[in-house]
Amino acid sequence: MNEQYVLYQYAACPFCHRVRAFLDRAGIDMPMRDTMRDMAAYRELLVGGGRATVPCLKITNASGETTWLYESNDIIDYLSRVAA
Repeated sequence: MNEQYVLYQYAACPFCHRVRAFLDRAGIDMPMRDTMRDMAAYRELLVGGGRATVPCLKITNASGETTWLYESNDIIDYLSRVAA
């Protein structure tokens, strides 16, 4: 994977749990930001992604361009493709 990832999430969110469970099964380790406990992470998500909804995957490519991907199933599908 030539990209860098950060998962914005919080512990009690069932959709976030779905993504974290996938990451565990796939053996993918990535930084996570808890938007309920870390207000700086919450603000970064809101400003960068335009929504405060979690889970959200921040994708930064090799040239520094950033994409914000929402929806647990979309995140799982994306990571399944790039990790293959």
